[in-house]
Amino acid sequence: MPPSTNDACVNAIDNAEMVWIPDGDFLMGTSDDEITAILQLHPDWRSDWFAQERLQRTVSLSGFWIYRYPVTVAQFRACCEATGWTMPDAPTWDWQDDHPMVNVSWADAFHYATWAQALIPTESQWEKAARGTDGRAWPWGDTWVPDNCSYAVNATGTEPITAHPGNVSPYGVRETVGNVWEWCQAAILGEYDKIPARTPPRRTPLASGHVLRGGSWQCMYAAYLRCAYRCFECDAQRGRGAYRRPTVGFRCAVTPTNTTSEV
Repeated sequence: MPPSTNDACVNAIDNAEMVWIPDGDFLMGTSDDEITAILQLHPDWRSDWFAQERLQRTVSLSGFWIYRYPVTVAQFRACCEATGWTMPDAPTWDWQDDHPMVNVSWADAFHYATWAQALIPTESQWEKAARGTDGRAWPWGDTWVPDNCSYAVNATGTEPITAHPGNVSPYGVRETVGNVWEWCQAAILGEYDKIPARTPPRRTPLASGHVLRGGSWQCMYAAYLRCAYRCFECDAQRGRGAYRRPTVGFRCAVTPTNTTSEV
């Protein structure tokens, strides 16, 4: 019997709990009308913050598993111990096992996903898992709730992955916004509106850069913490796959064949 919505299982390699995201359509991106309405509610926000997500459309995805939480420090350390990979430098608050892993480059995340027999989520997978099918602004709905996530007003570093029970998507995926930015498969800029809906993801680091989603504990504005917001890391400027920050982590996805779609 195929999985259904809200089914969960565990990746036996890293003991990560995974949530099933079912087949079907969802709204990806933000329409011009929605941007106008949001800016009326938040006059201190800037219209250019929405520039890379303006192509709203319906996207169809095959079902996939996604980690319920970001990969933790303890999980990443276990990967390093098993594979001989180097643990990145610790953040100023030191490593906390139940916090999301940070200071990971895209290459670090890719290595972990390969070890865990998983993939870094595509942008479309990440966004559907975070917001459901109805195009909501944040995982919990269209109204900003400051207590639902870690950001600059209430945090000076990462927090435990279970710190905010309200930070949950319609599928039960948690901590997708705030706490840490999360790596996606996609390359920057033109990829967003040109990749067909069902082409396989790239399985090696790209030269041009990768997209980060979800915002972090350091973000000052809730605009950056919306499910549709897209942040870019430029490998050309920072060294291929080598961008590391105490605000950047990741989670993994798994499909029945470990091939999936990208938009």
